[in-house]
Amino acid sequence: MKDYTKLSPDEKDALVKKAMDVGFQTETDYGNCIQSCLNGLYEAFPDLGITKDMLKASFGIAGGCGCSLLGTCGALNAAAWAISLCCGRPIDDLAGDYEACHEMIRDLVEDFRREYGGILCSDVMVHNMGAVYDWKTPEGDQGYMDHDGTFHCATAVAYCAEKVARMIVDGRLRES
Repeated sequence: MKDYTKLSPDEKDALVKKAMDVGFQTETDYGNCIQSCLNGLYEAFPDLGITKDMLKASFGIAGGCGCSLLGTCGALNAAAWAISLCCGRPIDDLAGDYEACHEMIRDLVEDFRREYGGILCSDVMVHNMGAVYDWKTPEGDQGYMDHDGTFHCATAVAYCAEKVARMIVDGRLRES
C-alpha cells in the first residue's frame, strides 16, 4: 500500500472525505452498511486490498448479520475488516503475534461505543432513532423511514470510514 503519510494535509483530508462521502452515499442509495463502508474505503484507497469479491462477500453481514438487528453494526464490522486486512494474522503465520490488530480494533470499538451507546445494530438504532425498527416488516420499515433511518445508518458508515481513512493517512494503519 502506498505511503499516504507523504501527502499534504489537504490531500489527506480529501481522501478521508472521499471515503466518508462514498460510504455515506452508497448507504443512502442502496443500503447495506458493511458494503457501503468498505466501498468508501475501496474507492478512496484502491491499494488497500479490498476486492470486489470481498465487497460481495460482506453483503450478508449487514444489519447486525443477515439484517437480524442482533449483531454488531455492519459499519463497525467493515472498519474491523479493513484494519485486519492491513495488520491481521495471515493463514501462513498462525503462530505469529498480531495482538496489535486486536488492540486497534478494540480502540475503535470503544470509540464507536461512546459515540453510539453500544456496538450492536440495535444499539445504533436506539441511540439515533429512539427505538429499533425491523425493516423486514412493513411497520418496522415505515418506522425506520419515518425516523430517517437511512440517514442515521449512513452517518455510522461515514463515521467508521473516517476512522479507518484517518488511520491510513496518518500512518497508523499500514500493510504488515
